[in-house]
Amino acid sequence: MVLFYVLVLFVGIGLLYYALRQDRRLKAAKEFCTASASGELFIKFNNTAQTEELLRRSDKSLSAITKLENNVLLKLLIALAIILPLLALKKAGLVGLSDSSFLLIAIFSFVGAIVLPSMIKRLIIERRIAEISKNIPMFVDLLAVCVQTGMNIESAIKFLESSISNINKAFAPFLSKMILKSQISGLEAALDELQRELPSTQISMMCVTLKQSLKYGSAVYDSLTGLSEEIRQMELLQTEEAIGKLGAKMSVPLILFFMFPVIIIIAAPGIMKVLGGI
Repeated sequence: MVLFYVLVLFVGIGLLYYALRQDRRLKAAKEFCTASASGELFIKFNNTAQTEELLRRSDKSLSAITKLENNVLLKLLIALAIILPLLALKKAGLVGLSDSSFLLIAIFSFVGAIVLPSMIKRLIIERRIAEISKNIPMFVDLLAVCVQTGMNIESAIKFLESSISNINKAFAPFLSKMILKSQISGLEAALDELQRELPSTQISMMCVTLKQSLKYGSAVYDSLTGLSEEIRQMELLQTEEAIGKLGAKMSVPLILFFMFPVIIIIAAPGIMKVLGGI
């Protein structure tokens, strides 16, 4: 009987996953069809896929989790690898589980195998983008030093391409693609594409500064050094803001785990005396 329930659960979760995937595809197609003639929506979807592809080149964990996410059969096998040994132990009497508890574990196993890879992939991508943004001030400083030696912006970026992996391995594929794009469509178009592929405030600030220097002919070195200082100041303000919020966050566990027990310890003897007198 339990095997029948597991089989029904397996089929139901598979159908639910297929329905949700088809619904997501239909919504994406609908948004694409109703997009404006400028093609901004297509660029957004295309760049999201390109961002993930470029990050996979330098991150084996992201590549592995992406393969797992796209392989439905492997997800189901992982869930069954958790459920079947547990079922065997239950039948042998080595694990004391009721049928309802086992069914609940089976549900969580299937749901986790289907949902967790997408969540983990999204967290890894967000973390890699955050690491790239954190290292942008150092890259801007190196770019400013190269410009100060007499290089133009294109030559400086090409020079830093070979050594950028020592700073941030995930940023190297984006820089290589930007160099290839600049050779075909110009540096300004390459900066626009980089800005769309890496949705980050620091990346946007760097791209805007470089485009302004190319367009208006301003002093590149002064602009880059000012940009680096501004980004570091912004990160410092964000750190100070996080530290300022820490006191309010710490007050919650202090109230729950310190103030209430102290109140109970102080008030308990008096309450016990009153109840004893009654």
